[in-house]
Amino acid sequence: MEQLLDLRQVRTFVEVAHTRSFTRAASQLHYAQSSVTAQVQALESDLGLPLFNRLGRQVELTDAGRQFLTHAEKLICTAEQARLSVQKDDRIIGPLVVSAAESLLTYRMPELLRVFQATYPDVRLTLRADASCSAAVQEPGVDLAISIDTPIRVPSLLAQSLRRERVLALVAAEHPLAKQKKLSASDVAEHQILLTDHSCSYRAVFERTMAQEGSRVNRVLEFASVEALKQCAIARMGVAVLPELVVAAELQRGSLVALAWPQKPVYVYTQLVRHRDKWFSPVMQAFWKMAQQLLNPASKSS
Repeated sequence: MEQLLDLRQVRTFVEVAHTRSFTRAASQLHYAQSSVTAQVQALESDLGLPLFNRLGRQVELTDAGRQFLTHAEKLICTAEQARLSVQKDDRIIGPLVVSAAESLLTYRMPELLRVFQATYPDVRLTLRADASCSAAVQEPGVDLAISIDTPIRVPSLLAQSLRRERVLALVAAEHPLAKQKKLSASDVAEHQILLTDHSCSYRAVFERTMAQEGSRVNRVLEFASVEALKQCAIARMGVAVLPELVVAAELQRGSLVALAWPQKPVYVYTQLVRHRDKWFSPVMQAFWKMAQQLLNPASKSS
């Protein structure tokens, strides 16, 4: 007689696969670590194959584990749909993993997150900071993304633009470029440029604009954090490239000044993103709708 898969073991396997850690999976699932280990071992025994390579504290999926993960996620999704189909009340309940850019998590989303948790206290919300949110939403375990990017046109993704975000070149008020009324790309390129890493959309927009004007960046200082980048600009270390939303307070105080370049404004967009083929669960729908309402200025004014 064939052994039926234990859904609890499958859920535990998926959590370990997403977190790449038995310890973190145990914490997320509120199990003892020994219970997580036992469940994964029992599942491997039922399948007759190892699902993970255990390399000290490191956990990696085997080839069999990678193949099984896709089916395991679908199985859990189907089970969740079945549970919700007979749920007698209208409570929004369950896990939700949202990927977002650091700048959005810091400057756009706190009010959205506060209102969402107050409205839906039974949702277990997990946040991930990712530079490339459109790529992150295609990874296992990520439900939705809020991206700051050029318009996303990927066949496997559904994206909705919420608001336009202007990208600025900025310097400290004491910087030699601060008071110049007319600047070219070559003027800007003579100075050190403070940029985020290559996966960041507004860096790409800046470099493309420089190239269109026949110039290129010579000296770059890269940052993993927009906050660190901003503080170094205030310390007169160079020209910072950041969305206006990140520096609104500094512009108002006068500690940073937007350069008179480029002459034609350049923009990226705050966008809601989800995978086209992933089940749009009630939890995802609730977050998507609230994000539309709270992050779209047109929605607020209507």
